[in-house]
Amino acid sequence: MYPGIDIIEIERVEQAFKRQPKLYERLFTTQERENLSGKGVQSYAARFAGKEAVLKTLGTGLRGLSWHDIEILSDVSGEPLVYLSSRALDLVKARGGCQVRVSLSHDRTKAVGFAILS
Repeated sequence: MYPGIDIIEIERVEQAFKRQPKLYERLFTTQERENLSGKGVQSYAARFAGKEAVLKTLGTGLRGLSWHDIEILSDVSGEPLVYLSSRALDLVKARGGCQVRVSLSHDRTKAVGFAILS
């Protein structure tokens, strides 16, 4: 089992989106953006922290992957589900795992993502 965690200041994410409006498209898939439609920047920050946490469980960082290789969507009950590209899934298997699960949270100033590869 490999854990990964990331925490980010929501204000930093908000400022980055203001400076680079296309950053949404670079970091999040179309489905993620649709899934987050109407939600505040704190939800985007939590998803980003979740993606960073997943990268930490893979032990690679972003090397060889793109932000779109990791997709985090919410099911009807709000549970975040991780969908991985074949490249990312190969890394999971190379570490002896079969899936990655995440937990996301935020308050007014910070967002956190926790991932476990099992």
